[in-house]
Amino acid sequence: MQESTNWWNFLTLRPSLSKDKVTVLSIKRGNDLKILDKLELAPTQFYYKIDRIRRTGDKIYIYHQTYIPEQYINPNYPDMDYYSSIYNRFKTDYHIHMNDEHFEETNEIVFPTPKDVAKVLEVDTNFPTVHQVKITQLESTGQILEYSETYKRGDFFKIKFISCNRDH
Repeated sequence: MQESTNWWNFLTLRPSLSKDKVTVLSIKRGNDLKILDKLELAPTQFYYKIDRIRRTGDKIYIYHQTYIPEQYINPNYPDMDYYSSIYNRFKTDYHIHMNDEHFEETNEIVFPTPKDVAKVLEVDTNFPTVHQVKITQLESTGQILEYSETYKRGDFFKIKFISCNRDH
């Protein structure tokens, strides 16, 4: 008799991707010690901060702030849309499949929503949001590839857990 194992899948449900549009708001080179520490970079190194929003129709529902070590950013990008999908850039430019790399992610309800975030999401500060913090590391070396902080409108967030039995 084979022992069964339960596997838990964590899903973030969102509107249909066919209606989604990602807009890159800014790409800035930085050297803030707090972020360098999160990326485990030396004080003399740099990273790029990429701010993006995701919308469905005319409603902005996600605000991404992603920090990437400088070595993984092409400074001669043709336009800001080049980084609308950071995971696609890693895959295409560096043959790194970010979804297969080790990551740690936390999600928490934030209330009130920080003023700067509420402004980007076009909501009142009294509107709840979900704050996601994620660090992705290269499996083979442990190098941090990405530190991101994402805010998602509370009315667009849903969690679904699925138990998968390998025998089924």
